[in-house]
Amino acid sequence: DAPGAGMGPLIDGEALDRVASDVERALDMCDEVVLRGTRGGGKLAAGHFLSPTLVAHGDANAFFAQEEIFGPFLVLEKFEDEKEAVARANNTVFGLSASVWTADGDRGMRLARALRNGTVWINDHNRLFAEAETGGYRRSGIGRLHGYEGLADFLETKHIHRNAGLV
Repeated sequence: DAPGAGMGPLIDGEALDRVASDVERALDMCDEVVLRGTRGGGKLAAGHFLSPTLVAHGDANAFFAQEEIFGPFLVLEKFEDEKEAVARANNTVFGLSASVWTADGDRGMRLARALRNGTVWINDHNRLFAEAETGGYRRSGIGRLHGYEGLADFLETKHIHRNAGLV
């Protein structure tokens, strides 16, 4: 319990140092710093707290747009139309999950179908259901979890054929 913390801490000091270093590198390269995160102060200084950082950047190939920082860091990318938005979102070797936020339900479904991610939420994020399979595309994730597909990862299939005429 950490009164005053808007979110939980990172897992340990090593993770905090790594994320803070990646954030600093990104801040040096980004087009605009919208919100600069800081390490926890006061009573939070003893923990591994880092407040969120939000940057705007135009180059979709920047390391922080291509790699997961695994901390409270978000990149805003401008786009002219849906086609460009989808191209930017799919321009990565990863594809674990994505969120589409829109007031137009048809547009949300159209974008969700076009995104190459294992899970796409529309007007929501990180809501998981045990009966619904989750997992990433390309180099994301560790396989399939939940649902039948997740269970199937723990099974081995064997086919046995017996010619009853020879028994």
